[in-house]
Amino acid sequence: MKKGWIVLCTCTLALVVSAAGFAETSSTAPLSREVLAAILGPAAVTASPSCAALRGDPVFAANKKPRFGAKPKSICNATANCESGTVYCEGNSTCSAVDRDCLNCEPGHVTCDNVTTNCPTACNCNSFTGINRWCCQCACTGDCFSCCRCDGFGAVHCSLECG
Repeated sequence: MKKGWIVLCTCTLALVVSAAGFAETSSTAPLSREVLAAILGPAAVTASPSCAALRGDPVFAANKKPRFGAKPKSICNATANCESGTVYCEGNSTCSAVDRDCLNCEPGHVTCDNVTTNCPTACNCNSFTGINRWCCQCACTGDCFSCCRCDGFGAVHCSLECG
């Protein structure tokens, strides 16, 4: 009998908890256009800023012109390592950086909003020795002999191959 009461109480409790989970909860008021626009950003508003101002829709701070002397904040930046330091840029749409890698004839550069700033010093292949020097010259000039030597072939073979 005691077991029966325990089972009955357990089942009743489970039924009450399940019913509470499916019960209708009070809903909050839907978000206003202004709140949705602030959360979703400018892409959520389909009208142009001038039309939005005429209709009384929110005008986003990103669409406003900066005050006199104020600079707009950038949304991206890039830094590349050069031979003697770094180059840096800030942009409002796209930013990328490529570090110096003279074995691939890359002196290093940054690009922000389609404006490229190169590292101040070009690659000097004479600073390398052995196969690295040949590979640097191959990458920078595309010279057949240098590329052949970079691939590990000897001078005689490369002379015959490249003419």
